[in-house]
Amino acid sequence: MSLLLACALFLPAGVPTVVSARGHQVGQEPPSALIDTLVSVGENRLHFNIIEGGSPAILLESGGGMDLTQWVGLPARLARETGSRVISYSRAGFGKSDLPNIPHDMRMEAHWLWDALGRLGLDQDLVLVGHSFGGWMVRLEASEFPDSIRGIVFIDPFSAEFVDQLGVAYLDDHPLTGKIPFDTSDPSRLTKLQRALVRMVGVGLGPKMEIMRTTVVPEGIPVVIMTSGRPTFAVEEEQQAWRRAHERMAASIPGAVLIVAEESSHMIPWSQPDLVVEAVKRVLNDIRGR
Repeated sequence: MSLLLACALFLPAGVPTVVSARGHQVGQEPPSALIDTLVSVGENRLHFNIIEGGSPAILLESGGGMDLTQWVGLPARLARETGSRVISYSRAGFGKSDLPNIPHDMRMEAHWLWDALGRLGLDQDLVLVGHSFGGWMVRLEASEFPDSIRGIVFIDPFSAEFVDQLGVAYLDDHPLTGKIPFDTSDPSRLTKLQRALVRMVGVGLGPKMEIMRTTVVPEGIPVVIMTSGRPTFAVEEEQQAWRRAHERMAASIPGAVLIVAEESSHMIPWSQPDLVVEAVKRVLNDIRGR
């Protein structure tokens, strides 16, 4: 699966209760103020969960192959501890969102999201939080809609800096980043999730890199980049490239802060939710302090 880090992709439906690094449970009960809605964008619908609150709003972008349920209890906790509106959604084809019949295009997906946010009146004054492939998506969204973005938190993001080190061909053939791990010869036998994954992978990383090379992070906004402290890749060279990619990202964005999640591999939102909450609060405090 291209650009996704498959450890996040083929888990059973329904996410178990997660125990944080400090040992407490992150609850799964939906807050009473939760808005659960499908928003039509063209011929498709995107599934949103919204917890009402103040500004700036927090928009959560899930990892590759995952949907809004990835975040378990984090939206409610973020809303409670920051006072901000929290928006989570499932990209096209995943979760309860419709699966399109047209090829995947990252820029088109970003514009679908913004169209839906506009219909909801929520397309301004946003802090973007993206995990894994979601990190690529928020970087693209920030580049496409810079006037809407107040800050960004990247959580162990996939990045062009990583692809540049190992190469498109290498990663397209890698079991964690490019190779589909199931038989695709008979599309009629595939589940919706499998078809969505095939669509997202498409013809590989090449076209996606062409888009991502043009992205620019807006100047003057607070940015936090979180990198996993424990290995995500079994091959040491790949793991070193992963860490270097995040270091290079941080160096390329003026004022960006790099945080190492010492107790986590790739799934930082599950293993160290406290750290994610603190990173988001750090960005919000910076914004509000200005």
